[in-house]
Amino acid sequence: MPAKTILPLALMTALMLAAAPVLAQTPAPVTATVDRTSLTTDDILTLTVSVTADSANPPQPVLPGLSGFTVVGSNTSSQISIINGVISSQLIYNYQLQPGHSGQLTIDPVSLTLNGQTYTTAPITVQVSPGTGAPTPAQPSRPITANGSGLNGQKTYVEAEVSNATPYLGEPIVYTFRYYQALDAFDLMLNQPQFEPPAFTGFWSETQPGQKQGQLQADGVLYNVTELSTVLVPTRAGEITIEPAKLVLPGSFFNRGGELQSQPVSVTVKPLPAGAPANFGGAVGQFQLEAGTDITQTKVNEPITWHVTLSGRGNINTAADPVWPDVPNWRSFESQATTTAQPQNGQMAGSKTYERLLVPQAAGKYTLPALEYSYFDPALGQYQTTRTEPIQVGVEPGQSDVAAGGYTASAPGDAGRPTPATLTSDFRYLKPVPGSLRSGLAPLTRSPLYWLAWGIPLAALIGNLFWQRRQNYWATNAHLARSSLARKKADRALAWARHNSGDHYEAVHQILTAYLADKLNQPVAGLTRRALAEALAGRGLEPELIERVTDCLAETELGRFSPAAADGDRTLHLLNDVEQLLNDLEKAF
Repeated sequence: MPAKTILPLALMTALMLAAAPVLAQTPAPVTATVDRTSLTTDDILTLTVSVTADSANPPQPVLPGLSGFTVVGSNTSSQISIINGVISSQLIYNYQLQPGHSGQLTIDPVSLTLNGQTYTTAPITVQVSPGTGAPTPAQPSRPITANGSGLNGQKTYVEAEVSNATPYLGEPIVYTFRYYQALDAFDLMLNQPQFEPPAFTGFWSETQPGQKQGQLQADGVLYNVTELSTVLVPTRAGEITIEPAKLVLPGSFFNRGGELQSQPVSVTVKPLPAGAPANFGGAVGQFQLEAGTDITQTKVNEPITWHVTLSGRGNINTAADPVWPDVPNWRSFESQATTTAQPQNGQMAGSKTYERLLVPQAAGKYTLPALEYSYFDPALGQYQTTRTEPIQVGVEPGQSDVAAGGYTASAPGDAGRPTPATLTSDFRYLKPVPGSLRSGLAPLTRSPLYWLAWGIPLAALIGNLFWQRRQNYWATNAHLARSSLARKKADRALAWARHNSGDHYEAVHQILTAYLADKLNQPVAGLTRRALAEALAGRGLEPELIERVTDCLAETELGRFSPAAADGDRTLHLLNDVEQLLNDLEKAF
C-alpha cells in the first residue's frame, strides 16, 4: 500500500474507535463510602455500606476487622419496591467509627456473597490527625429524644423545636420536626404522609438528608416516631418566629385523611458584639486552621500544592474563605473549596479543604507566610483567631534557565530578531526559519483516496454526535421517556397478570397507578380521588373518562381489602376493562 494512504486509514481507525460509545457497566451490588477522608481523633467517621439486590431479603455484608477503629454505633434502613412483579431492595448500613490513633488508617474491603458470587469493595484510606482529647459522640446512633408532651393518647401528633432558642447571628441551630403515629392506626399507614416545611424566613436553611426512626411509649400507647432535621443559620438579629410545619395525611379507603400542624417556634437572635478583627468574615463557632504542602523542594515553574483545612463546629457552610497573602515570585491559582458538614449534638461540624496551586518564578529559599482566621466563639462570647505555621520551601533553577545560559548569538540573516538570551524563560528561539519549504512528493491532499478516507470517520462522528444528543435529551427529560414507555410497561404487566394466578385486584391497582404516575410525572398512590381527578382534568381528560379511572381504582381497593373471596370471572373482566381503559387513556393523553 502506498505510504500516502497509510496515514488517512490510521486516522480513520483511531477516530472510529474514539467515536464508539462506552458500554454501560452493571453497578456492583455492594458499595462502601465514608462521609469524610480527613478527621481528628475527636471526630466520628460514618461508614455507609449499601446493598442492592433483586430480592426481598438480601444477605448482610461482612465487615473487615476495622483495625484502628472502634464501632461506637450503627443503624440500618431499607427500601423494597415491586415493579411489574419484580422485587428489588436496597439496604443501607451506617456504622459510626471512632479512630483510635492518628495517622493514615485504612478500612479494608467489605465483602458480600450473592447468588454464589462474592463481591468486594475497594479499600478506603482516611487521614487522622491528633485532636484535643474531647471525643465527639456518634450523633446518628443516638436515640430519638422525643418530647411528645401533647400526645394525650392521640393517634397522630406532630411537634417542632430548635436546639438553641437564643443563638448569635450566624450561629447554626437545628430545627427538628417529629411525627408520632400510634402502632394501632393501621388505616393511616396505607399512604405516605407529605411533609411541608415552613418558609424559614430570616434563616439560611439546609435540609438534612434521611430521617430518624424510633419508638415512644406514652399514656399506654406505643408510637412510631419519625424525626426530620433542618440546619438553620440566622441572617438577622432580633425576634424571629418560625411558622408551623404541616403534615398532610392522604386519604385512603379507611380514612378521610387530614392535615396536622406543629406549633410555631420563637427564636431570639443575638447580634455579634463590637470589636471584630479586620479579617473577620462572619464565621461563628469553634474553628481551627491547618496548612501544609505536598512537597517542600521544587524547581522553577514546577508547581506545589498548598493544602489548607478549616475545621470545627459552626456555620462551616457559610463561613468566609481565609485571606490569602501575596507571595513574591510565585504565581497562585484559585481552587474551589470542598466542604463536608453534618449535624452533631445540635450543632454543625465539618471541614472546608482548599488546594491552592503555587508556581515559583525564581530560584531561592522562600517562606509561605502563616495564615490567620478569625471567628466568633458563642460559648466564650468573644472573637478568637487561629493561625497556621509558616512553611519553608526551597526552589532550584529549572532546566530552561540552565539551557538558556549557552545561547548568545543570532542566526545569520536574522537581523533585528532577538537572540535567545534576550527572550523570557517562557519562550525560546531555537532555529531560524528557512526561506521556503519544498517537497519532491505531490501533496497528500491531492489524492481522492485521502478525502474518501476522511469521509468515513466524519460520518461516524456526525452519527455519534446525534446519538449523544438524543441520549442527553432523554437523560434531561426523563419524564418524557417514562411517559412514552408507560403503555408498554402496562401491557407487560397485564400479560403477566393474565398468566399468573394471584390477587388480580392488587395487580390492576398497581398497573393503573403506575401508568398514571408515569403519564402525570408525579406519584398518584397517595392522592385522594378529588386530587387525582383534578390532576387528570388539568391534562385535558374528559369528565367521563376521569370517572371511569376513579371508579376502577375504587373497585380495586374494595376488592383488595374485602374479606369475601374474589370472583374469577369478575377479575378476568376487570383485566379486560382496565385494558380498554388504558386504550382510551392513551388516546386522551
